[in-house]
Amino acid sequence: MPVRLALTMALVAMLALSSGALAAAESAPPVAADKTQEAQQRRAALFAELAAAKNEADARAIEARIWEFWLTAPDAESQQLLEESKQAQLGFDYRGALTALGKLIAHAPDYAEGYNQRAYVLFLMGAYGESLQAIEETLEREPKHYGALAGKGVILLMQGKDAEGQAALRQAHKINPWLKERGLITDTPGRKI
Repeated sequence: MPVRLALTMALVAMLALSSGALAAAESAPPVAADKTQEAQQRRAALFAELAAAKNEADARAIEARIWEFWLTAPDAESQQLLEESKQAQLGFDYRGALTALGKLIAHAPDYAEGYNQRAYVLFLMGAYGESLQAIEETLEREPKHYGALAGKGVILLMQGKDAEGQAALRQAHKINPWLKERGLITDTPGRKI
């Protein structure tokens, strides 16, 4: 499969997962996603479950719960801004999405998913350098964000930075053995794992 086609397929998969996870998070009550001890225990349990998943179907169900966790904003205002961004994205209003995300980040600067969503919108706009910066902001706040790492890997591969892209994808794959983009990982140039 040509690399461009594989990258496009990976991006479509990321879009579908992100949209579905945002819809699931809409029904979840706002909670402090990153701060409480209970939330940290829940996060750790979800990643342990993902690492122990026996098959792809189980892994996808666990991934959906992780995305729900990530997409549950720290308070009602943050959740509303995240929803505004989602609605703008669905309407291809990327500037509007970035405006809502800018407000979200200003309101909740420790909320990793605000930066990840910014990275995604910037990616859709073709602003890859800015997207990579937002991914780094995401990873500072959520080092296990395999979605952000996979996005970083895809962007770097698109930029011809194969070694860096492969490193990011391998890092994401260590966190999520069922990573959808795992087919992009090579052990030597031109050969898939």
